[in-house]
Amino acid sequence: MVRKIVYFAAGVSIVLTAAFAAAASYYWLGWPDMVRNGLALLWVPGIVGLCFLPGRFQTFRRFVAIGCLAVFFWAYFSKSPVPQTFVPLHEKVANVDFDGDMVTVTNFRDAIHPIGAPAQPRWTTKKFDPTTVTGAQFILQPFGNSLATVHVMSSFDFANGDHLAVSFEARRTSWDRFDMLAGFFRHDELYAVLGTERDLFWKRLAHVPPNDLHILEITQPPREIAAYLRRLLEFSASLHATPQFYSTITESCFTTLLNLSPTIQKAVPWYDLRRWVPGASVGLFQELGIVDGSLPAGDLLQRQKLGSGVKPPWMFETSNEWSEHLRSQIGR
Repeated sequence: MVRKIVYFAAGVSIVLTAAFAAAASYYWLGWPDMVRNGLALLWVPGIVGLCFLPGRFQTFRRFVAIGCLAVFFWAYFSKSPVPQTFVPLHEKVANVDFDGDMVTVTNFRDAIHPIGAPAQPRWTTKKFDPTTVTGAQFILQPFGNSLATVHVMSSFDFANGDHLAVSFEARRTSWDRFDMLAGFFRHDELYAVLGTERDLFWKRLAHVPPNDLHILEITQPPREIAAYLRRLLEFSASLHATPQFYSTITESCFTTLLNLSPTIQKAVPWYDLRRWVPGASVGLFQELGIVDGSLPAGDLLQRQKLGSGVKPPWMFETSNEWSEHLRSQIGR
């Protein structure tokens, strides 16, 4: 009986592995469409035929099937993102240079987002001193009806009034076509956006209708916030040097922020679903003392929701003035 269970489990594992290989082949950029589609169609019946059809040389056929899967996955896990033509807002990659306490961000984004019209990218160079950080926020932006469809960003405040917004995203080749399943199969490149709040926040508010934004103050001391910011900047610099893949599970907008936070990374076990589901993160943050825990999570989100009276950035002379105005609209 035990042997039958083991054989059954092994058979199911082989079929599921072949199914994963089929999807991974379909999303494998750089291969001709005929090859990708052909492999996607052939993996499951081919592996099933080699492993389970009765007849001669069945043991040998099984070794061939396992060998084919092994070679495929060796190539799959060693591949790198391929060059593509990206949307203008993702065209340039941010880089960070460290010089003592100071950091210089090149390809710092400060795009203009007209309401209902294409964005106008602007790329600049900006200097920051992480030791002068005075505070930070997590920003939650729902874009669907489930707890999984929430984009999470962060923003950091400096003593001189500057703000640095940080968002990790799937690097897009089109705003019209995006396949969420592709994020499971090493298809999209992970992209770090370092820019102004009037770019990253207004980009969401310029939608028709506007996206909701919830701005949650991080309650940790400035010293810990500064250390967290440095880790985010170092990781952004590593992406500039060596591109890596976006992953819906392990390296997404949300999990990247969590992975770089020692407070969360060490305290939350991998099996806690809240570390993988962005819409469920508020309760987790409250338990860890990262955001205000005096209210239930739902009430806190409602209190920290950005009101509808936010004026467009072009009505203000500087980005810092717009950021001050933005914060005055929380909860209205």
